[in-house]
Amino acid sequence: MALGIFINVKAGVATLIVTLLLVPICLFQLDKDKSTDWSKGRNLMFTVCLIWLGYYLLELFNPNNVLDAWNIGFLPYALIPLLCAFLVPLVIRSTKSIEILLFIWSVFVLIFTIKGYWQKNHGFSEKDLFFLYNSGGWRTHIIWSGIRFFSCFSDAANYGVHAAMSATLFGISAFFVKERWKQLFFLFIALCGLYGMAISGTRAAVAVIAGGILMVVVISKNWKMLIGGVLLFISLFCFFYFTNIGSGNQYIFKIRSAFHPTEDASYLVRVQNRERMKELMASKPIGYGIGLSKSERFNPKESMPYPPDSWLVSVWVETGIIGLILYLAIHGILFAWGAWILLVKVRDKRLRGLVAAWLSMDAGFFIAAYVNDVMQYPNQLPVYTGFALCFAAQHIDKQISKEKALTPEQPLNELP
Repeated sequence: MALGIFINVKAGVATLIVTLLLVPICLFQLDKDKSTDWSKGRNLMFTVCLIWLGYYLLELFNPNNVLDAWNIGFLPYALIPLLCAFLVPLVIRSTKSIEILLFIWSVFVLIFTIKGYWQKNHGFSEKDLFFLYNSGGWRTHIIWSGIRFFSCFSDAANYGVHAAMSATLFGISAFFVKERWKQLFFLFIALCGLYGMAISGTRAAVAVIAGGILMVVVISKNWKMLIGGVLLFISLFCFFYFTNIGSGNQYIFKIRSAFHPTEDASYLVRVQNRERMKELMASKPIGYGIGLSKSERFNPKESMPYPPDSWLVSVWVETGIIGLILYLAIHGILFAWGAWILLVKVRDKRLRGLVAAWLSMDAGFFIAAYVNDVMQYPNQLPVYTGFALCFAAQHIDKQISKEKALTPEQPLNELP
């Protein structure tokens, strides 16, 4: 995506190639490491992702299936969750490793923030203009409320939600790192995320922040954070719902409109479309086929005439009511089990807080996924890394407990 600022890069193909190259290298390195405990990769998340992979493979026999669309969806839809489930608990073995993940992501946050700032203050590049005026992007990015900036992402919705994810994660993580400079750096990255969220004009991004706050206060096991989080949530809700303060600013006005959906014409159209979809989906228990919720480029035998405008609606259209129930059940299990691990099995407060930040980000993301089609590259990577870190956390906590149990005299007694 960073290279895509300057040259044309097919993100799907590039990601597949990189995955096929790096996963075997990673497995080879783990195999050489004598301390690797392979049982960590065979966890509940890996099991449920295998079940989803099985259903994905069965969709090959959907009478309406288009193999090209199925192939394109395989990596983000099925393979990335499975790889994260297996590899993350094997590779991430300490709180320091989690912090390294955050620093890696922060580099990309800085890149897309600079690109977004440049678009807003210095104009669009030739590549951006091609997207807007040759590919039809202007229809959704140059609207009545102003220009929706999209940085180096596929569209403004993807940019806004990803920026909100980073704001949520880094904002929460800043309270669970020891060093002062790390706290300040993470808060700065969170502000970069909030800036990107604002200039994208993506109302669904508000759900990421709100969902993240609600989730973290539930699993924090900290009364101060619980009370502070509830007060913050109520304050934000009252500000946007009951007041008109700042509505002269296009970004605040755009966000405020998300709190009054029944007054929004586009929301009402979506509700009407979903009612019409129900009639068509009644005869499609396994859906129209993977990747065919937006089927203009594939020409299947049958196509859904109404746009899904939501990731979860896309899952419903593509995999049917059977697939949607399975998908929701799997992710419900991941949220419930991940929260249980953090509440019951992880005793180290700093570790619990760092991983809770990832799970809270996931909660906010899936609320946004109900109202917008945001499961696009690169969002799958942090989302499923967040789930997998919960399963890694219980092993990291055991290691921390062992280290704390060692007394200063033990290493000395081993000396000759």
